[in-house]
Amino acid sequence: MAKRRPKLTEEDLKHMVFKKNPEVTYQRKAGIITIVRKQDHPIQKFFRKLHVHIPEKSYLEMDEYGSYVFTKVNGHRNAYEIGKELAEKFPDTDKYRYTRLILFLQQIEDVDHLIERVS
Repeated sequence: MAKRRPKLTEEDLKHMVFKKNPEVTYQRKAGIITIVRKQDHPIQKFFRKLHVHIPEKSYLEMDEYGSYVFTKVNGHRNAYEIGKELAEKFPDTDKYRYTRLILFLQQIEDVDHLIERVS
């Protein structure tokens, strides 16, 4: 049986503040964020010398929801405020808004390293 995490309170959300990782490069076009990642690992460089086709950059295009959240992360706005703004922009996400938001923020912080927690 899966463990249930305790539900985050409004106060918990107000203390969750993130900022963009300054090392992350991204482009914004028509409201959609595309993350640009250099592929400069020594192994990738080695295989390029052997003429294996490995692009020097990879691109990760976020969907509308992810792009919106990513643009709202600024080091000052907390998760509760971002969630309120999400409700205005995407009214259909209201039921699971904070659950989905927290999962997304954790993903782009812990796995993708696109943002960093300030508080």
